[in-house]
Amino acid sequence: MTRWLLTLVALNAVLLGLEIPRHAGLAPYGLAWEAFVLVGLFALLPAGRLARGLAWLVASVLLILVVLALFDALTRASLSRPLNVVQDWVLLDAVYRLVTGNLGALATGLLGVFLVTLLVAVIWGAGRGLGALAAPAGGGRRVPLAIAIGAFGVGLGGVLAAERGAAPPGTAAPGMAMIQQQVAAGRSALAENQRFRARLEATREEAVAAALPGLAGVDVILGLVESYGVSAVFDARYAPVIVPALERLEEDLEAADLHVVSGVLEAPIAGGQSWLAHASLLSGVQVRYAGRYEALQDTPRDTLVQDFVATGHHTAMLSPAIQLDWPEGRWFGWDRIVDKHGFDYAGPPFFWVTMPDQYTWSFFEQQVRSPSDAPVFAMLALVSSHAPWTPILPVLEDWEGIGDGERFHEWAGKGPEPEVLWRDFGRVRDFYAESVRYSLEVTGDYAARYADEDTLFFLLGDHQPAALITGQDASWAVPVHVISGDPELLEPFRARGFVSGMQPPSESAEEGFDALRGWLRDAFGASSKVDG
Repeated sequence: MTRWLLTLVALNAVLLGLEIPRHAGLAPYGLAWEAFVLVGLFALLPAGRLARGLAWLVASVLLILVVLALFDALTRASLSRPLNVVQDWVLLDAVYRLVTGNLGALATGLLGVFLVTLLVAVIWGAGRGLGALAAPAGGGRRVPLAIAIGAFGVGLGGVLAAERGAAPPGTAAPGMAMIQQQVAAGRSALAENQRFRARLEATREEAVAAALPGLAGVDVILGLVESYGVSAVFDARYAPVIVPALERLEEDLEAADLHVVSGVLEAPIAGGQSWLAHASLLSGVQVRYAGRYEALQDTPRDTLVQDFVATGHHTAMLSPAIQLDWPEGRWFGWDRIVDKHGFDYAGPPFFWVTMPDQYTWSFFEQQVRSPSDAPVFAMLALVSSHAPWTPILPVLEDWEGIGDGERFHEWAGKGPEPEVLWRDFGRVRDFYAESVRYSLEVTGDYAARYADEDTLFFLLGDHQPAALITGQDASWAVPVHVISGDPELLEPFRARGFVSGMQPPSESAEEGFDALRGWLRDAFGASSKVDG
């Protein structure tokens, strides 16, 4: 009986642990009905090959569920949504590179050893524990028959009640709930992906490139600040840092005879996967999952890039975070793509951040915008406000002296190491706010220095940061600031609800990133609004 009780308690704890990601903490239950089903079942089985085989099968299923729970927790913490195996399995490589980029190879290896040890303990303990409950041949039963039958029956009844939503308070069937959740999510994902592909096909003609004569001769620049969401402005933990920075930036822009309006758009994602935000802005369709990104690129389709090519612009994508071959980027048809290796950066990386935003802007001005004989349409995917948010650099006054970035060696090794900083989540949030402040100040300083009446400059976030920063139920909206020396270029955005100044009017958005292409076409082109 002692072994039976210990196995029951251990199984109950493992199964209840599956609920931790959904509740962002300990499950509000004390009893998992599947634990009773399993211990009752194995106590009724005779010892032998069948019992041992079933025990290891159940242990393997538990192992899979624990792995899913771990990835569910990671997905909720990083992307602010539940895991969807059908949509998310393609992200495994990106997760690995993100973790190693932030923590380093040694810390990642130690974390991997810990997780493997945990999983081995689960499968070994479950397999041995359940197998040992079976009744030995020719001997007395370890568990009285009535108790075994009662446990199995009560557990099965509890599982069925939980299926109907009628389980007693404080009880649940977490294993079954997780399986059902992933099956339902998978079916939904397949159906949504099919509808997405059908929509792409149905709107292909609407997406054909169309010139934007109202922007002929105007440099159009999209500066996407990593992890800059509405929480940075409206959350009381971050507003004392961010709002004064926005106010100072507004004053600097005004002193430079520039005008600014601000609004909000809903990003397709939160916490990560910035390339989906980029694709949504350019394509005019909201791309929420990696599978949809692939579907988009499987379809011949023009984007905002081709609209500006038709308008006579030189187009460029600057992405200092891209370190590997990026064939997906070539699908958009940029005239020039500058990845990490194309910057000629001689300074140090700052953990995951390959180079500071001020260098990225300096390179853009000196090597892309100024040498161009044609007006420029450019997107810059900035990275200084990407986790791990250490160290925080100052904004350098001498832009002309930035050069190849060698001077940034002065800040190499400054600030806490990520593995030290991330032991204190309160401190992590402080560093998050300061890193966003830095990115805003650098980007704003660039606009104040180099934007003019022939510039339409967008300063916007790519997505909200992870749930660790925002909380689980935060809006997915991001601030969008539009800057120009020509106030007429800003009028179409006022008509869309944007307001004067750097303060966004709301922390919720009525339209998503996919709306921008249609807005530009409506305001500055001859064509009607494109899909989305």
